[in-house]
Amino acid sequence: MSSAADLLAPEMRDVLDRLAAESGPQPDPTTLPPAEGRALAEEGNKRWNDGTPAMAETRAVETSAGITAHVYLPENDAGKDAVLFIHGGGFAFCSSATHDGAARQLARECGAAVVTFDYRLAPEHPYPAGLEDCLAIWAARHEVLAGRRWSVSGDSAGANLAVAMMLRLDGQDLPASGLLFYGVYDADFNSPSYRAVADGPGLTRDKMRRYWDFYTPEAGRAADPYLTPANAPDDMLAKLPPLYLNAAQVDPLCSDSARFASRLHALGRQDEFEIVAGVVHGFMQMSLWLPQSVEAYRRAGEVFRKIT
Repeated sequence: MSSAADLLAPEMRDVLDRLAAESGPQPDPTTLPPAEGRALAEEGNKRWNDGTPAMAETRAVETSAGITAHVYLPENDAGKDAVLFIHGGGFAFCSSATHDGAARQLARECGAAVVTFDYRLAPEHPYPAGLEDCLAIWAARHEVLAGRRWSVSGDSAGANLAVAMMLRLDGQDLPASGLLFYGVYDADFNSPSYRAVADGPGLTRDKMRRYWDFYTPEAGRAADPYLTPANAPDDMLAKLPPLYLNAAQVDPLCSDSARFASRLHALGRQDEFEIVAGVVHGFMQMSLWLPQSVEAYRRAGEVFRKIT
């Protein structure tokens, strides 16, 4: 009987082997006290910021929301668009610093400014604290860069927050488009991908259970569209701007994206959805070593220019 690991692309397998050789056995950060888990995640993600594109300018802007915005202006910035990028990390880990490389890649491939920020993290700040911070920085976005058309993007839990933010806006003051990477859109731990990739490689079902428990109690998850957008009513989904979604094939969350895309397509929407073969959750962080990551950013930029 084949395992999830049998589906790995050779390049993905090489990256995982290299990580194991460089870092050795690592504790599961979700089983550590939050501060220790975060420190481990920060350290592990530093390597992915090496070798990423130089920017024409980077700067920090203090907003009236009390949140610092980090601005990335690429060499090919057309001066027209900006993308608010919301980092992933299970609602509990990672930061604008861990996703510095991701912001740079996205800025270059979109030919647009990218803005990142740090939102409050669970479990100390459970739902809806992080979502409220996303709404606050969105409301203050023109303080950061005026005269731009704004879109939103996010990876993993950041994609969940991006969609939840758009749903909360309820058709008013919406982003022009959304770029969503291997997002958390449901909390069904018996979905096909949760069963197939329950034990990894990479993200596991048990880790996702803990991330969800950090963020919010189980009761009510499925009924709250700002927690599980795949369950949102049709009328809410219909108001969303044009979206691009991707998913990693070897990822417990793959079915989340597939189900969410299916809901969107059932409404007659034309949102693009792609599954990237042979890669694990978080693969877009790995552009330093993984060609599929580089291609995923290129593809996101291509779709961005088409739908925005």
